[in-house]
Amino acid sequence: MAKNFSPSTDAPGTGFVGSGVARTTATTKSLRSVVWIVVLSRLFFMEAASLAYLYLPHAWVEAPPGTLPPSGSLLYHATLGLWVHWDGLWYYSIANFGYAGRATATAFFPLYPLTLRLFQGSVIGGVVISLLAFIGAVWFLVKLVNMEFGPRAAWYAGLALAFFPTAFYTNAVYSESLFLVLAIGSLYYARNRKYWIAGPLAALTTLVSMYGILLAAPFAILLWQQEGLRWKKYLHLAWPPLGLSVYMGYLLTTFGDPLIFEHAQSNWGRHFAWIWTTLWTAATSASRFWLQALNPVVLFRVGMPSLGPSNFYNFVFALVAILLVVVTFKRLPFYLWVYMVLALLVPLSYPATGNPLMSMPRLLLEAFPLFIGLGVLMTQKRWIQWTYFVVALPLGLLFVSLFATAHWVA
Repeated sequence: MAKNFSPSTDAPGTGFVGSGVARTTATTKSLRSVVWIVVLSRLFFMEAASLAYLYLPHAWVEAPPGTLPPSGSLLYHATLGLWVHWDGLWYYSIANFGYAGRATATAFFPLYPLTLRLFQGSVIGGVVISLLAFIGAVWFLVKLVNMEFGPRAAWYAGLALAFFPTAFYTNAVYSESLFLVLAIGSLYYARNRKYWIAGPLAALTTLVSMYGILLAAPFAILLWQQEGLRWKKYLHLAWPPLGLSVYMGYLLTTFGDPLIFEHAQSNWGRHFAWIWTTLWTAATSASRFWLQALNPVVLFRVGMPSLGPSNFYNFVFALVAILLVVVTFKRLPFYLWVYMVLALLVPLSYPATGNPLMSMPRLLLEAFPLFIGLGVLMTQKRWIQWTYFVVALPLGLLFVSLFATAHWVA
């Protein structure tokens, strides 16, 4: 059970009580754990991806209009080039050419490609950014969970995130790592009542992904629980929308439409639907494609990749996420649980035509309190530890192999 806290009794950073030496020792141990988690998990995914690229059949993928996939040797593509597939090509394109009047490109928020430009818009720069950001993300996750539940739950939460079947996206030229480090860091500092750090991090998060705006909800809950009626503190609720407002201002001046990033989602068939409609459509699609999803010949066929088999995996991941929401209701602090629910409501209420839960396994990374809940459950039930890794590792191998060979996954 999470620790109870109130504005009058719970001091910031209560998970790090003790002498300076004790705090230093605890920090060193946490850092060592984070390094092990990140190194082992990245080696797992990178080695699997390279072998898949070398030995499995490749699909054909079209680059965004006006761009080409970066050229290079077989060694380059088997180690670095494979990490710029799919959405990675959009981020690569924006980093090198800007939005260039392409309305569709505005669906990809600007902070990650802007950061990529610091590395001359190179693929290796994108991979480096993602890896460094992921180290920070696991670090903040471990610190936050340690403060709420203790070191054992923190260790398992870090493992659950690092070895999640779609955690390989945190190696890729994708924005997931940057989002995670900023979002988790923001909530960590907000939980410690360091709002002048938490707030700017939240603003930056909304420049990475639309999901950043959801941080306003846990901010409001933490402010109420920690500050009570100190109303001036509630001005910090303005931080999460700030980054989005900056992006919208840019879009207004450039495209004449501040909401063009939302309208661009229709290019992927995204539209509003009630959750029960989405789940029913997803269940129907999963039942049609489950045999294909379990057939490696179909999954790794040559040619334009099919989105059909992913319907099965998308639906299974959605069901597991919903189950975790129910199970962790009384196990997670309320501010984390609420954010998790909101992050899941986005894909559940905004399906894509023909692939209702498109990208669900990847978008669960944005709902990161799921991994905190898993960490807590793993400390309570040993069978959950074994079940998680017995399922997650083979799925991780499958998904990263599909991604490396330019087949569709998440």
